Amino acid sequence: MKRLPTIRDLRSEILELLQTSKSPVQLIDISKRLRVRADSEDYDHLRDLLTVMSEEGALMRHSRRRYSLPMQNSEGLRGVLTTYHDNATVKTDDPEMPIVHIRRQHMLTALDGDTVLVRPHAIPKDRKVRGEVVAVVERSLHPISGSIEYDGAFYYLIPDEAKYHVDFLISEKNLNGAKPGDKAMATFVRWEHANASPEAMIKEVLGTSGKAAVEFAAIRKEFRLPQSFPSSVESQAASYPQPPSKAPKGRTDLRKELIVTIDPVDARDFDDALSLKKLENGNMELGVHIADVSHYVTEGSALDVEALKRGNSTYLVDGVIPMLPEHLSNDICSLVPNKPRFAYSVFMEFTAKGVRKNYRIEETLIESKRRYSYEEAQQVIESGKGDNAALIIELHKLAKTLFALRMKNGGIDFETQEVKFILDENQMPVRAIVKTRTDATSLVEECMLAANRTVAEHLHVLKQTWKTKDLPPYVYRIHDQPDKEKMEAAVGVVRALGFDVPSGKLTPVQINNILAQAANRVEKPVVNTLFLRSMAKAVYAEHNIGHFGLGFADYAHFTSPIRRYPDLYVHRALKEYAKGQPDRKRWNDLREMASIVGDQCSLTERAAVEAERASVKCAQTILAREHIGSDHVGYVTGVAQFGVFVTLKDLMIEGLLHIRDINDDYYVWDEKRMRLYGRKNKRVFRYGSLVRIRIAKANVEKRMIDLVLSLDQTGLEETIEVIEEVKKKATKSAPKRSTRES
Repeated sequence: MKRLPTIRDLRSEILELLQTSKSPVQLIDISKRLRVRADSEDYDHLRDLLTVMSEEGALMRHSRRRYSLPMQNSEGLRGVLTTYHDNATVKTDDPEMPIVHIRRQHMLTALDGDTVLVRPHAIPKDRKVRGEVVAVVERSLHPISGSIEYDGAFYYLIPDEAKYHVDFLISEKNLNGAKPGDKAMATFVRWEHANASPEAMIKEVLGTSGKAAVEFAAIRKEFRLPQSFPSSVESQAASYPQPPSKAPKGRTDLRKELIVTIDPVDARDFDDALSLKKLENGNMELGVHIADVSHYVTEGSALDVEALKRGNSTYLVDGVIPMLPEHLSNDICSLVPNKPRFAYSVFMEFTAKGVRKNYRIEETLIESKRRYSYEEAQQVIESGKGDNAALIIELHKLAKTLFALRMKNGGIDFETQEVKFILDENQMPVRAIVKTRTDATSLVEECMLAANRTVAEHLHVLKQTWKTKDLPPYVYRIHDQPDKEKMEAAVGVVRALGFDVPSGKLTPVQINNILAQAANRVEKPVVNTLFLRSMAKAVYAEHNIGHFGLGFADYAHFTSPIRRYPDLYVHRALKEYAKGQPDRKRWNDLREMASIVGDQCSLTERAAVEAERASVKCAQTILAREHIGSDHVGYVTGVAQFGVFVTLKDLMIEGLLHIRDINDDYYVWDEKRMRLYGRKNKRVFRYGSLVRIRIAKANVEKRMIDLVLSLDQTGLEETIEVIEEVKKKATKSAPKRSTRES
């Protein structure tokens, strides 16, 4: 048997071998080319040496035990930097290394959102590709919100967002009237050396930092949310008259039908309504009637261009940034009671077991007979009494059947907690109310899901009818399989919490079983959140891969065209296809537009979600500021080496209990079990742990809440039971805004 050469010679052979290889080489192939048998001790020796060389940086380790020489050229991989406190990631176009992790000391002068070149290092034991920024290619020039401070020599902008890991130097000539204590918007000027401060210029002073109205205004500026509509858009919207009292040709007149809306108590735009009737064959026909926005927002018009630019409405704590002008969204498109309104209706025939047998899609003229709030509809469901009680009860019965069938066929029943803030006349948050799922909200959601699924499956009928090779152009709502690593991490934590988790890849049914286990446990919100975070993000796309979370092979958004542009595109496409197969040029135009809509609206949706989160965090911090020094019971929603995140059950705010402020013991980070444990007192902080804490600090400008441990940690279970009972009573009259569909 050939013996291995000396370590130095073997290193040289490995380096020479990889230098001549254009792509990473697997361990087994390296051993073959060095004539080392896989069943020998020499193979183990070779494997260990490759590991050592990787850790030293002499080699790069890739997935599936493949190795290459490290990148030495300054070009590196191109991507966009996303920062997280002191670390960052760069998403590249390289399939071998799609994500490169960057430590703060290796960022050079790069800021969040900048396009950079990165040079990857060796892959360590945790298999994360790490690297360093070698150049900043393009600055993002994103607006920066922050507070002005003066240290006696220089002025600085202290950024609101934690993603900025440095403060910005403001020269006196660039202050533009700003003074210490002001909240201001700034733009990046330059950053030449990593050991110096970046420079910025003040563009606008918003007011006194820390005031609620000023902080909320800063969020709108920070995320570039539009403050008003262009005059051409307002003019076009204002030019439309009220719908006629008689159905025009081509529309089915449904004004005499019993049609109702069910919405949050404080809703102003009503874009969906429901009807239900029993057919002669015993089946039920569900009617989902959607505001016909496409009748007014015509393709290529000023209204259309602005709506696509916005992509969606954005719901902030202090108000809504609408996709459409108020004359449309809250008036002539809104399905208000007792007024004729143009609608686009989907009628679906269901058996007693919830199986859809037939459907049709029609342009209609409707007149809602009653507007229900969720609370009113819930009262009818619970009491069996009230206006149109038979309709509401039958809708509820059908919704339960549809839900059960959806779960059986692979849907996942996530239940998340959302909060709504009650504001005073000065935009100051004074109270947080938990928005919970009820039978009434589920009723509406299942009906919307059924309609969205039906209009997506309709494309297969068109393909068969037209005998085309491909499905007609469309914008789908797609949801990919869960991320493997994130799911494995979630499973590890959930298993450590004591839940029965099957081995292997989890199916949707198994995930539902785990969620059911958590239903009556204090860890319920944590378990839901862990699995939700492991899921891929749902996006809009011209291609269809199905919707994993819902368990649907075909799914599109159809039911909210007042607040979502993809729904508007779907309406237009369906109307056009109802007239017949488009010619090749129009087909290609529709496909190109579908691709544009999918990309644009996925981006605007993501931006809206980030703005909404910032708005909620701002409100939470303002609320926490009013309770500094008070004790509260909460549960652990995050554990990291630097501390524990705790959500307070009564205020519904999340803060950080930093490890430096836990003084009763020396705490050790157990990464495998995702927990912190004390060496002496054996106290364990893990996901779902109950803890009594005190609010120590609330930095409204940075949207950060600092917590410390309360001295008294007794009676936590009993306290939680009391809080839950109070919350149940409070939420019965709490206004809500349902997401309605995924």
